[in-house]
Amino acid sequence: MSRSNSPTLSHRLEYCAYRAFEGMFRILSLETVFRLGEFSGLIVHRFNPGRRQQVIRNLRLAFGDEKSRPEIEQLAEEVFERTGANFLTSLKIPFLSDEEILGRLDFEGLDEVFEATDKGGIVMVSPHMGNWELLAQAIFLAEGKFKVGTHYRPLNNALINAVVERRRKRRGLQLFAKKSSTHQIASFVREGGAMGILADQRVGGRGAACLFFGRPTTCSPLPHLIAKRGKGLLVSLSCTTVGTARWQISFRHIPTISAQACADSIEQDWRRSPVDVFWFEDRWRIQGKQPLAFLNKYQDDLEIPRPLRSVNLAPENCELPYPGRLITQEDQEVDFDESDQLLRRKLNEIADSSTTPVDVFLCPRSQMKRIKKLSGKILVLPAEEDYLS
Repeated sequence: MSRSNSPTLSHRLEYCAYRAFEGMFRILSLETVFRLGEFSGLIVHRFNPGRRQQVIRNLRLAFGDEKSRPEIEQLAEEVFERTGANFLTSLKIPFLSDEEILGRLDFEGLDEVFEATDKGGIVMVSPHMGNWELLAQAIFLAEGKFKVGTHYRPLNNALINAVVERRRKRRGLQLFAKKSSTHQIASFVREGGAMGILADQRVGGRGAACLFFGRPTTCSPLPHLIAKRGKGLLVSLSCTTVGTARWQISFRHIPTISAQACADSIEQDWRRSPVDVFWFEDRWRIQGKQPLAFLNKYQDDLEIPRPLRSVNLAPENCELPYPGRLITQEDQEVDFDESDQLLRRKLNEIADSSTTPVDVFLCPRSQMKRIKKLSGKILVLPAEEDYLS
């Protein structure tokens, strides 16, 4: 749903539901809201197989070489439970006093932030994990005075977005929308500000080529570019759940100013508490008019521990113009005359035949639309294309 300046009926209904939920949570204790969120997450896990499979696929892409399938499925259930708890408590946090919030928080590595702001500005690299509302507010509760800003994508619903923006501005948080100029953001850092940037989202071919959990992917170049232009330091900012309605906010200095250093930092945060990570986004999905062109950005001498996986379903051979160190290639025979149900089952068997899910299917051009429908969000390319020309 695209964001509209003129709220639709759907937006108004969403807004009413949002405010109704807020009103209900306002009279409940934080522990009750936390446990209600855990229960809600388990219900979604049980009755939303599409979301469940998306989370399992992401966990396999991250931990497929380290965890068994039963371990990953158990972790997926815990992710739903924890995400529900963190989401619902994030609606309760704005109604708590500073003292009540501080009573739920522990800080780790905060001294580094004080030292950094004495020398200049900082860029806080943050992933989607834990209670994200605390990430937006907790730094204001620490001792000392901070000029804090955040780079964010406005919510699709303008009515809800206005409520969220108003509450965050009330604490003095300066908001820089997604389309804000990098010059404006860098100036904020150069003047001693602390800028928070969510840096774990999918960015497509325009991003910086990095290794994330050992796999080739692209990451946002914004954090390290702002740190360089603003002459600031990079600091990791993350939130983990340490008990019922209790969280820890962690700060860690990132010594190297680069996109790969930011990716390594986020991976470290995710590994520290994978159950707190928002695994619902299709982080590793490959898209675009030239979806594999980003593989050309990797240097020949760079070791790739976990290359992408491509599977050719076509009778004829097809070679992608990338070495096996970047993307492996295998042939699998399927019968395109089978029913959709049987063919979908075969594609799932192929995807599950390795610890690594399939990144790319190659198939006859005449079957592309069908394979795209049956394989979900996996990239599908025509096998007849002369990729080596």
